[in-house]
Amino acid sequence: MKRKKPEPLAENTLYLMDCRDGMERIPANSVDLIFTDPPYIKDQWEAAYMALAAGAARILKPSGYLITYCGHYYLPGVLDILRYGNSSGIPSNGWKGLEFYWIVAQLNSGSKALMHHRNILAGFKPILIFQKPPINPTNKIFMDVISGKQSKDHHTWEQSIHEALHLISRFAAPGDLLVDPFSGSGTGLLAAQLLGLRWMGFEINPDTHRTALSRLAQRPLDLSSFEGVPADA
Repeated sequence: MKRKKPEPLAENTLYLMDCRDGMERIPANSVDLIFTDPPYIKDQWEAAYMALAAGAARILKPSGYLITYCGHYYLPGVLDILRYGNSSGIPSNGWKGLEFYWIVAQLNSGSKALMHHRNILAGFKPILIFQKPPINPTNKIFMDVISGKQSKDHHTWEQSIHEALHLISRFAAPGDLLVDPFSGSGTGLLAAQLLGLRWMGFEINPDTHRTALSRLAQRPLDLSSFEGVPADA
């Protein structure tokens, strides 16, 4: 029996599903920007970034961008996965993936994270920017050092919307399609909605999915209420 083709996904929708299944249903070369914050904990980081790399290489448009948060400890492995399709540092057979574009340092305000295994008090969080070839510089200038704000109201790993607004506004334009494969509490999607982008997200945890849906259903404030967001965003 011929397998039934899945229904196309709707834009401006947050799906309760594994991002690997979700990204498989997105047409190739159709996404302008992936903005996401995968889980970078011991037992999950490698599988999460492998799924992200494979999906991004397929669904991003040529010269489309991937912006992803990353933990310090796993940074070398994540860089290899995004460049080579695996964490070995050797390109996978047939891998036509992503190219490194830049790294952004998000300065941590307030309390700092103590990395016990290296005795380091981390004062910034790395944000990686990759691009699907060919490299084509963004037409807006962006800062590679940004100030992070404490924001854990909706999720333990939540990032602030301020940084999301700044970066998304520099790498995408109103009407572009943004995808967040690890949507969490919906910060990236809310920023995309504020900036007039089309968006689509995936979240596997039912409780977090409900939280994100609630945030996205609320009428967000206008951009002037967010500090540090350029007026021409």
